[in-house]
Amino acid sequence: MRIDTPTSIIDRVDERLTELEGHVAQLEMLQQLMLRLLSIMHPLSNVLAQYGANSTQEQDLLQYLDDLSERVHSLERTKQPTIEEFQERMGEILPALRNDIDFLRLVMDTLRVERVAYRELHDYMRAQGWPTRIASRT
Repeated sequence: MRIDTPTSIIDRVDERLTELEGHVAQLEMLQQLMLRLLSIMHPLSNVLAQYGANSTQEQDLLQYLDDLSERVHSLERTKQPTIEEFQERMGEILPALRNDIDFLRLVMDTLRVERVAYRELHDYMRAQGWPTRIASRT
């Protein structure tokens, strides 16, 4: 019967931890590659086309999202985007989808795989709980 010394157990744990850290680094690299590949495909444009948005509406929405992306970093609380403003502006740009909660959630989810600035906007929206706070407007 072999009795492991505390040092050999610690060495094995350290080796395993190093191995796991290597695997995590590989997974993170693959995830970043997948996000880059997906962003090349312009998923937001595809979603908008699926929902019948015309090119003017798409450009208006992209301009609005660019504005939101910049405002996410504002130190002034009054300039930071709100869910209410987002819903209102989305309804102005795409009136036919004003009350489509699933569409709004899909747009937010799609921002994750769009360009980098939109990923930061997506992270902000998630941190603020927007996907669960969206309410139907009648």
